[in-house]
Amino acid sequence: AGELMLAPKDSNGVPHPEMAPDVVNNSWGGGPGVDDWYKTIITNWRAANIFPEFSAGNTTPYNPGGPGSVANPANYPESFATGATDINNKIAGFSLRGPSPYGGIQKPEVSAPGVNIRSSVPGSEYEGGWNGTSMAGPHTSGLVAL
Repeated sequence: AGELMLAPKDSNGVPHPEMAPDVVNNSWGGGPGVDDWYKTIITNWRAANIFPEFSAGNTTPYNPGGPGSVANPANYPESFATGATDINNKIAGFSLRGPSPYGGIQKPEVSAPGVNIRSSVPGSEYEGGWNGTSMAGPHTSGLVAL
């Protein structure tokens, strides 16, 4: 589906590269470590001047966090990773950390509010109390879009 961002299609299936977004907010990811499965897509986004924001990821049973835990594809050099902060501007305990396994580069590049966030939910409603780097990433994407 990442290729669609390069040339969104109209209702007749005709691709329109002029309609490609400037920013793509990605609130998903894989495990830690080197895994190039999505790298070509992000490289192509960068070549098309599409900014690839990725949430850094949250601790899970298979990724308990700590140094070098940031999930792929957020850990790619071509991706811009966002971690989460709490109300005191401290890194949230669940927020995955760098460095990246790709040359030890700094990841995440930035952290944004990701604890007790008010967000949209199905049914055109809003709720508070959401936590995660998926709540932080849209702050970064919004700022880049401005």
